[in-house]
Amino acid sequence: MSLALAPVYDGLERKIRAAIHTRIGPPILQTWYDILKLFTKEIVVPVGGIWYTLVTALELLTLIASSTILLHISSYGLGKTALLEAVTFIVLTSIVTTLAIVRAVSQNNVFSIVGGFREFSLMLSAEPFLALSFLLLASGAGSLASKSIATAVLAISSYVISGRVPYDIAEAEPELASGVNIELAGPLLGLATTSSVLKKLVSATLTALALTSFVGLSGFSSLMAVVIATPITWVTHTIVSTILGRSRVDLAIRFLYVSLFSLSLTLVLSFGLGL
Repeated sequence: MSLALAPVYDGLERKIRAAIHTRIGPPILQTWYDILKLFTKEIVVPVGGIWYTLVTALELLTLIASSTILLHISSYGLGKTALLEAVTFIVLTSIVTTLAIVRAVSQNNVFSIVGGFREFSLMLSAEPFLALSFLLLASGAGSLASKSIATAVLAISSYVISGRVPYDIAEAEPELASGVNIELAGPLLGLATTSSVLKKLVSATLTALALTSFVGLSGFSSLMAVVIATPITWVTHTIVSTILGRSRVDLAIRFLYVSLFSLSLTLVLSFGLGL
C-alpha cells in the first residue's frame, strides 16, 4: 500500500506547490507516470555495475520494510510493546542512509561524492535525535512534558530526513545537478525516485504516529488515525517546504545541531528528573 500511495502523495505535493506559486501544475498521478516511463527506458548501469544496482534496489527494499514496521506499530500504538519494533525501525533508517551514501561516493563523479558527504552530514545532525525521541516515545515512559518535547524533536527530525527544502542539500539541484542521482538513468533512476518519495512517506507516517500516540490512541483507532493523519502531515510538510527558502549548507546543519541538541538536552533532563 505504501509503495502505491507514495507517488500519489508526491503528485499531490507537486499540485499544491504549483497552486501556491499560482500555476496549474502536473496531474496528481504525474509522479507515477514519470516512474513508469523510466522503467521503459534502456538500462544504463553506471560505474559500479551489479554492486551499484544492488545497493539501489536494497535501498528501496529497506524503505518498504521501514514503512511496513511503522504501520505495524500503528496497529497498537506506541508503548512498551513497540520498543523492539522501534529499535528495528531505527536500524533500518540508518541502513537506508548508509546505502544512499555508499551509492553516492562509489561513483567517479565529484557532484555525486559531494552529495554523499552532505547526506552524511544530515544523518549526523538529525538521525541521532530522531532515534532518541522515538525510543523514548516507544518506551511509554516519561511525563507529559517530556513526551511533548520528544514529539517536537521527532517532528523536526522526520522533516529533515524527508529531504525537503532547506534540507535537500544532498541533491540541491541548482548546485549539484541532482547530486547523488546524477549518474542514474532509466530503471535505476526509477528505483531511486521511488525510494525518494517513499522516504517522504516514511517521514510523514512517523510524525503522524507520534502525534496520534501523544493523544493516547491505540489499537485499530490508532491505525486509522495514522492512515488519515499521514497525508495531512505530508501536505503540511509540502506547505512548509514551499514557504521556506534554501539555506546555505553550513547554516542549515548548524541550525539543526543547535535546535535539536537544545531540545534533546531539555528532553533528557525532563525525563531524568521526572518533570
